[in-house]
Order: sequence, then C-alpha cells, then structure tokens
Amino acid sequence: MKKRSLPIWLSVFWVLLSLMAVGGATYAWFTFNPATNVEPMTSTISDGDVALLISTDPNAEFTEKCVLPQSVSGDLEPISTVDLEKFYGANLQNRQGISVGFEDCTGIVNDVTIHGTLYLESLKDNCAVYFNRGGMDFGNDPQMLAALRLGMKFTTRKGTYVYVFSLNDVGDVSGATRAQTTAETNVVIGSLDGNKPNYVADPSIGFSDYFAVVGAGRLPMAGRKSLCVIDANEIATVEYWLYLEGCDENCINAVQEKEALLQLSFAGVTVE
Repeated sequence: MKKRSLPIWLSVFWVLLSLMAVGGATYAWFTFNPATNVEPMTSTISDGDVALLISTDPNAEFTEKCVLPQSVSGDLEPISTVDLEKFYGANLQNRQGISVGFEDCTGIVNDVTIHGTLYLESLKDNCAVYFNRGGMDFGNDPQMLAALRLGMKFTTRKGTYVYVFSLNDVGDVSGATRAQTTAETNVVIGSLDGNKPNYVADPSIGFSDYFAVVGAGRLPMAGRKSLCVIDANEIATVEYWLYLEGCDENCINAVQEKEALLQLSFAGVTVE
C-alpha cells in the first residue's frame, strides 16, 4: 500500500526592503541609493511538528524562521539575465531611449542585486518544498511588482533547480506604466556579441504552480509542482537574487522612489 503524503511544517524568511532611487537617469537603466535598507520582520507559526528548518549558515543552528542579513553592497541597478549565471547591464542608449549597448556585469552582481544564500534542512523524511502563499508578501506597488524578478537556485543531492519568478501574479499590476526600452519586447539578454545583445525569450514564470495547498488545520499539502525534494537529514542550498529586470517594459523611471516588501515562506510536505 502506497504511503500517503503527510504535511510537515514551514520554514520562513522575511525581509523588508526599502528601495529609494536617486539621480536623473532615463528609462530602464538607472541607479538606486546604495544605502538600501534591509530590516527583519517578525514571523509567527502555528502548532505542528517542525521537520523543515532554515538557516543562513549550514554549520549553525537551524530554526523555523530566518532573518536575512544586508545583502547588497552597492547600488541596486537594473540588469538582465536568462539563467542567473551571467548578468548584463546597459551602457549606451540612443536618442529614443532604447538601450543599444551592453556590458557584462556578472562580476559585480553582489553590488547591483539583493543576493544571498540560505539553507533548508529536512529532519525526518524526504521533503518536497513549496512556497507557502499565506506567508508571502511583496508589497502592493504595481510598478515594483511588475519590474522586479526573484531568481532562485535550489541545490540538492538530486540536482540543481533554477527559477526566475515574475511578481505579476502576486499583486495587482494593472496600474504599472510601460515603455519600450530595448529593441525587442518580452525578452532578456542571453549573451553579448561585443556590446550588442543577443535576446532570448523571457524565462520568468509565475508563483502559483509552486504554492502548497492549504489542508485541514491549515497545514500544507502538496501543490501542483514542487521547487525541489530534499532527502531526510539533507541540507539543501538555496541561492536567491532579487533584481530589476532591465529589459522589462515596466522597468522605467516610474519605478524609482518606490518601496518593495519581500516576505517569503517555504512549506514542506513529506514524500516517500
């Protein structure tokens, strides 16, 4: 008889990001204040056995919640990536405000994104990891929701899983302003030929398929797709990037002087 999947508990990390822009740059490729403020928020959990735990240090104690440290060391700037391996930024625009020249900024990614690493541990059973919808919040500013991306890389014994999430389906983006700033639309930069971009289709996806289902007693049950599966007693590495996708038509001057909230929550469900 097949063992039925049972819910186990949540791991949570919450961060408040206050992003204040400066300068008079135009369109997609502008600069944010380097003194980006990252403040922890408090979290709450319900009753239940904790089997999925979280930490920012694989050698430290794992707990039910995690506070992320300051993770940007310079200016937060619009960039473009297809795979979270190479990152590109514009360095030349024409008179129409279309970016026509780009450079590789992979070496300064820590200066231009909110970037860091956390760790998830499954204590008892093999664990499928999902997002917990009830614990997630990205604020309600349409322009920021439309322009931001959340990149995530999960590394487990079973393999590496890379995602780029659009925030369009976690809030109302109907009030966001758009303007074309690259030669093509619905694309990101996959590589460069000199300083000329090679565009590829935007890889970003929505969150909804990766949410856990709320079961009896509001405990998480398996959703449509898991982010990864962690073996019992395994520590998985989760790398994350919060960034402005510079090729997005919503990533224009209107996104400056906005505030964005980042609040993420993971749910774990046991599997055979």
